[in-house]
Amino acid sequence: MDRILEKILQCHDSLRLPEDLRFASTNGSREVLHFEEEGRKSPTCNGDRMSEEDYSAALDNLVITCVDVVLTLEGKVLLGKRNVYPRKTWWVIGGRMLPGEEPIYAAKRKLIDEAGIDIDVFRLKHIGCYSTCFAFRQQEPQRNGSHTLNLTYQLELKKHESQIELKNSEYETSRWFEIREIVDLLDPNNQLDKALLQVVKDLQFSHSTT
Repeated sequence: MDRILEKILQCHDSLRLPEDLRFASTNGSREVLHFEEEGRKSPTCNGDRMSEEDYSAALDNLVITCVDVVLTLEGKVLLGKRNVYPRKTWWVIGGRMLPGEEPIYAAKRKLIDEAGIDIDVFRLKHIGCYSTCFAFRQQEPQRNGSHTLNLTYQLELKKHESQIELKNSEYETSRWFEIREIVDLLDPNNQLDKALLQVVKDLQFSHSTT
């Protein structure tokens, strides 16, 4: 077994990867790498929406990929209180990716749509991928729930960017929380609260003065 492992490592070390791949694999980044083959014809255009019936069928049969963005500022986290399923409580902002969309640009789009923030994507830091199964959904039959895979990013805001008002009607309010407040707010025995606690645990904080 040791010899096999040694050969694998030697082979790996001798690989001559393209510059962009070698950079992505050695810079310590945890980014979601996106590869898109030329020639794909997208069956949809921006703004196209599935019918409620078709989307309900998709939720019954597919795992939906979403991007979430956690807004942070000097050790605090912005949460929005949602008023619609799949999660009618405090949560982070985000939503579905579009076909052909690069994950980090999906995160940029959601920031514009939901928080009115237009930033350079290089400020976004990928913190993890989380699988969440919700008991309820907004679409009928609601009790069928949904399963999403959430590519989650963190955006550390600067002080002058801290006045955030969530634009999406899915949120009834939002506020900044200290980490301890979030821990006290959530129920560690609730699986979705547990998911949010894991996201908070995986955050990386830095301090901004401008």
